[in-house]
Amino acid sequence: MFLTAKIVQENLEQGDSVADIAARYGVSRQATYHHINKMKQRDKVKTLKPKINYSPVIDWKEYNEGLVKRGEFLLDLDILYDWEEELRELNGNKRGRPFEYPDSLMLPFMRLKCSFKINYRTLEGIARKFMNFIPKAAGAPDYTTFCARLKNLGLEVIPCEISKELDIAGDATGLKTSNRGEYRMSKYRGQKRKFLKLHLVVNIKTKQVIWCEVTTEEVRDGKKLPEMISCSEKHGKLKNAYFDAAYDSKKNYSLLKDKKITPVIRPKRTATLKRAKEMMEGIDSSEDNTRLKILLEFLESEKSWKEKYGYGKRWAVEGRYSVFKRLFSESVWSKKYDKIKPEVMLKVNLMNIFTSFVVGAWNKDKLAQIIKNASYEPRNITV
Repeated sequence: MFLTAKIVQENLEQGDSVADIAARYGVSRQATYHHINKMKQRDKVKTLKPKINYSPVIDWKEYNEGLVKRGEFLLDLDILYDWEEELRELNGNKRGRPFEYPDSLMLPFMRLKCSFKINYRTLEGIARKFMNFIPKAAGAPDYTTFCARLKNLGLEVIPCEISKELDIAGDATGLKTSNRGEYRMSKYRGQKRKFLKLHLVVNIKTKQVIWCEVTTEEVRDGKKLPEMISCSEKHGKLKNAYFDAAYDSKKNYSLLKDKKITPVIRPKRTATLKRAKEMMEGIDSSEDNTRLKILLEFLESEKSWKEKYGYGKRWAVEGRYSVFKRLFSESVWSKKYDKIKPEVMLKVNLMNIFTSFVVGAWNKDKLAQIIKNASYEPRNITV
């Protein structure tokens, strides 16, 4: 008997896996997936959503003022009033040559470097002109001073808004250490360049990053969840935690259960619906079956599972990655790891500050009501 799309569909409805169907009819799994893709294309439903008018939702006057405040913040001179006192604190226990410039002077220049993507030597030229307006300064810091002081700034992620109860979303993305060699890699398949991983935890309500870490690409995402949770608890009580399938593991579920945090983690497709039901029936009553229940619900209907647990809220962290890379690009300028970490911390803090200037322009209640009332009917389109 020849394998057809109709036969594949009938077997899948009975709970058979792709491997079982391929073995039964003596074909490869690729051939079975070919019929599955044909069914998806044939029965594809394109959902046409109406365009949402965001004008009633955004206070454009406040939004524009928030964008202007970003420029004011980058050139804020109020930080220079406690110059001598700050230098005394910095040089109190320092061995060797004392610092000539306080951290409060270094930070604005480093923020300018992040925002406008300028090099250290150009930054020195800006500092020379800037120091003409500061009588207490003997001279301007040179480019080597900026580079050396970056790792000594002691930067940590500081959210601009605090909540008593938090719903968090976490994820990781890649950062490039250099932009060179892209064409050679794609054309001649050269040696794969190493990437860095940026791990973030975001407060879904305020859109503020509350934890940040930079690691090598070999570090697995799921291994960082315990550290994410322990550091996030310092900013408030955690209620719900939204993560993708990379964080789906028994250890992570157990950790979240012990801390009384509701896990909203997208399950991995490690079993078929038929196999998941068999596992559910055979599990011991004393064992924790939370992870298996979520997998069963997910396999029965992925769309219903996402709507039930509000999995779409996880896109708060994806939005932060988009903002981060649009503001500061997807590569880092530092070459050594001990300077890459403070560079990323500086950028994340700057993003938090920029976000706090404009987040008040959005009327969240109106936005939620508009999205809720945006009813539409799906229309079948033959592809």
